[in-house]
Amino acid sequence: MPDLLPKPFQVALDHRDGTTFVRPAGELDMSTVPILEERLRAALSDGAGRLVVDLRNLEFMDSTGLALLARWERDARRDGHDLGLIRGEARVHRLFELTGLDAVFRFVEG
Repeated sequence: MPDLLPKPFQVALDHRDGTTFVRPAGELDMSTVPILEERLRAALSDGAGRLVVDLRNLEFMDSTGLALLARWERDARRDGHDLGLIRGEARVHRLFELTGLDAVFRFVEG
């Protein structure tokens, strides 16, 4: 019988060649956005000048997740940080397309 419960949300950090990869997995929604935000803040506090958020392991993302990423994009531009996203699965990326924010973010290869 398939497991119908969502996987626990987690965020892994990977540092490579001056870039910090932030890899959320599971469902990014109103209850998990604070976890991702805390990990992003920690990465900046640790001196990351370039952040890449890898969306490939997200099973779901709602508007609060999108709002968090949009706020980080705005702040990165204002504060001189570099923020990129690795495109998620079609159901996650569709949210960017529906809102027109796919033109605002810089998507990079994973």
